[in-house]
Amino acid sequence: MVVEISAQAVSQLREKTGLGLMQCKKALAETSGDLEKAIEFLRKQGAAVAAKRVGKETKEGKIVFGASTSSATGLPSVAVMEINCETDFVAMSDDFNTFASKAVTAIAASAPANVEATSALSIDNTTLGELLTAAIAKIGELIAIRRFVVEKSGTGEWIETYSHMGGKIGVLLKLAFEGEASDKAALTSLARDLAMQVAATSPVAIDPSGVAADLIAKEREIAREITMKEGKTGDMLERIVDGKLNKFYKENCLLQQIFVKDNKTSIDKLLEATAKTLGVKNLRVAAFHRLQLGQ
Repeated sequence: MVVEISAQAVSQLREKTGLGLMQCKKALAETSGDLEKAIEFLRKQGAAVAAKRVGKETKEGKIVFGASTSSATGLPSVAVMEINCETDFVAMSDDFNTFASKAVTAIAASAPANVEATSALSIDNTTLGELLTAAIAKIGELIAIRRFVVEKSGTGEWIETYSHMGGKIGVLLKLAFEGEASDKAALTSLARDLAMQVAATSPVAIDPSGVAADLIAKEREIAREITMKEGKTGDMLERIVDGKLNKFYKENCLLQQIFVKDNKTSIDKLLEATAKTLGVKNLRVAAFHRLQLGQ
């Protein structure tokens, strides 16, 4: 017996899934007009679509941010995430950005251990994995969460985000301090300026103590080879190598860098001056994360 599919049922299914008229009509026909079974059918179809996209290159996408406030502390957790797709056109679409927003907000709330663990996160009475499958089916391109970082805010901490080049670069930065900041607007402005600094200069660490040992060894080796070719030896050689390494720190460690808005002020001095303005002590950069699409 052929079940007649009403226009109202098709409309309801389209509203729930966002899929096309013919897809919804076919799903309802396959499930004898049962709306919930039709949704399940489409999800299974989505899995098939996703499987077909495996192996496709996902070089486009965005860096996005999401936040969730703790019910216990009232303080936010903030996530920065790289999500990829196949084309720049899809990266600008509402469907892609809606999914990305839901995903990064759920990640901020739950702080999963890794990308694989995100699939089980609960969103809108379903899972992130199922939503991803549905998004791939609807959009017709492979979508993948590539990486993310979550920072939780505590007392005496301030988190700021900055998006650059239409989401090609994203920075999450956390300040920490002791005391009560007298001017939240000034604190926000400082945090945003520092996030912009990180976006522009791509530092490798907050200060020299955070630079990886293998990177230091590599820079020292390069500096030594260059200096030896210049004919320097002995103590002179070592002093010049140390000088080149210090220059590397000034260019690549955030606190040693010159502030991009004031070429006479270093970031550590900027923090000292702002701490006095805010009436706080030990104002410092607790963490920063710079994600660049495809990097």
